[in-house]
Amino acid sequence: MQLLRPEPLPRQGAKPLSAEASPDRAVARLLAGEHLLLTGSYREGVALLDLLRARLGPPGEDNPARRASRRAWREVSGRLLAPVLNHRVALDGAPVVGFLAELYPEARDFALPLAEVQDLNRAWNRYKRGTQIAALGYRIHPFYGVYAPSRAEHLELFATWLSGYRGPRQVAVDVGTGSGVLALLIAKAGFAEVLATDLNPNAVEGVRRQLARATEPPPVSVRQADLLGGAGPLADLIAFNPPWTEGPIDTPLDAALYYPPDLFPRFFDQALARLSPEGRVVLVFSDVIRLVQPDSPHPIDAELARGRLRLVQRLRRKVHPPKGSRTRERVEVWELARA
Repeated sequence: MQLLRPEPLPRQGAKPLSAEASPDRAVARLLAGEHLLLTGSYREGVALLDLLRARLGPPGEDNPARRASRRAWREVSGRLLAPVLNHRVALDGAPVVGFLAELYPEARDFALPLAEVQDLNRAWNRYKRGTQIAALGYRIHPFYGVYAPSRAEHLELFATWLSGYRGPRQVAVDVGTGSGVLALLIAKAGFAEVLATDLNPNAVEGVRRQLARATEPPPVSVRQADLLGGAGPLADLIAFNPPWTEGPIDTPLDAALYYPPDLFPRFFDQALARLSPEGRVVLVFSDVIRLVQPDSPHPIDAELARGRLRLVQRLRRKVHPPKGSRTRERVEVWELARA
């Protein structure tokens, strides 16, 4: 299983940038299309990225403008390279990034965009310290390239739904498991067998490592697969925490934030083929799509209109925004059964 990682680049393709170079001139060269290799300190490289971000300007107000801004950032920042030697960033004052050894075991001398090194470093620190999940009662350790929960309301709402579930608890599937939280919550609720699937190999590796950390491993197996992964036993519960807005996918993490037009039709077709007669399809969703994409068809309502599934109940909970901001968003849990 090949893990996702930033593409290693040869140093020879970039022009060395001395510590004495003018920051303004260096940013102008990046914007003009040159690839530059840092030779001084890590801090000087970070300062150049900060200056570059300021030159590119703030992101736009709406989703398309923000995505365009992110694409421009990835393109231009990707030209400022950091040397990597023997799994260490070869710059004065650079942090130790454990994922360099994890993801590049065969590579000893190469370069990476400094912005990617920053992402690897943030992911490594998050992986080491873990993220406390109150609904589980312990920390998870999301792997690089996997979306980590940044808020808890949707997870708490799913745990609330699980606490009221009175159906059979033999087989469950957590579709697009990500960091594995839903699968672990389902196992904690007493299901005998939980299959966690994800197309992202880094998610699969992360959940495997999470399971290995447990003193008493839960009854969770993980498989790299698209959605439900084809044939398998009928499931009493099929859980899915999909992306909450529609949009193009430019990076692996985008697949956790945006869904393509065919995602929900394919999911519901596969779910109906694997759902036991009394089973439940449960989606962890948000009404943010109604707020930011009011003209887009609602994917769950569209399926209910087909008449194959019926709504059993929908739970909702207010989202608590960061201090100083406001939102009308509500997270949701949709419980569906065969019509």
